[in-house]
Amino acid sequence: MGDVANKYTQLYDQLRDTQIAKVTSATPLTKELEDKVLAKVKELTGKTTEIENTVDESILGGFILRVGDLQYDASIANKLNNLKREFTLN
Repeated sequence: MGDVANKYTQLYDQLRDTQIAKVTSATPLTKELEDKVLAKVKELTGKTTEIENTVDESILGGFILRVGDLQYDASIANKLNNLKREFTLN
């Protein structure tokens, strides 16, 4: 039944030309930051967007943004992992 409800929600969002932006951050988003994310996503996609914020302290800082099939990882944990890979390759 949960799958049916999820599909219905997706179809309803398509009909209204809206989308869900999933933002994972180390701390809850402030209203100001939420507004900036919404404006940027609307600029990039042209669609009305709603934010679903998940708090995950393991990313240390920054955020991970997922909109549809796109993902932008600006987390501190990701940057540290990239640095670690650079040092181990050299």
